[in-house]
Amino acid sequence: MKFSPLSFILFFLISGCCKDVIENTYTLNDFDKAIIPYTTSQELLFTDNNDVEVLALSTPRISTIDARRDGPDSCRITEIEEVSSTLTFSVIDLTLDIIVTADLDRAFGINTLTSMDTSYVNSFQLSCEAIVDMPLEAQVTTYSKNDFDFDNVYVFQDCTENSSIENIVFSVTRGLEFIPFTDGRYLKLND
Repeated sequence: MKFSPLSFILFFLISGCCKDVIENTYTLNDFDKAIIPYTTSQELLFTDNNDVEVLALSTPRISTIDARRDGPDSCRITEIEEVSSTLTFSVIDLTLDIIVTADLDRAFGINTLTSMDTSYVNSFQLSCEAIVDMPLEAQVTTYSKNDFDFDNVYVFQDCTENSSIENIVFSVTRGLEFIPFTDGRYLKLND
């Protein structure tokens, strides 16, 4: 019996493929889902160190499920829930991508982008040294800089060590609160 090349390819594709199987699903708890307070598009007004007001636009937070495979040919899938929002400061050419994820490697982070970059280049994390094994609600702290005091905030560090941003201060109730720059400038969310 003679097989045509098309039937051989079809047989190989059918027998060589597997059915996707969801092995793990990691979801966010209610607190983690609400960390990013931007439920709608918002205009946020910041004041810089020269008392100049700077406008930032936020996107509403979105929730997605990211399906990750163990490898390119794997049929095993891990689902990871993420919530994200973006803040854009057009006047100072800065975009912040804020992400809360159920991924164990990086629970809460902020990536930065300028028009000179083709992708997010600076990764700000709550800890650059190690994975912090505690719930996000237990990682809030206090922060003081330039005569400003902040309570119950997250303080993000530059894990790439090549940013002009020193830290990013973020609160659950107000979102982005404060950005001190390495050259002494800063942006502070208006009250």
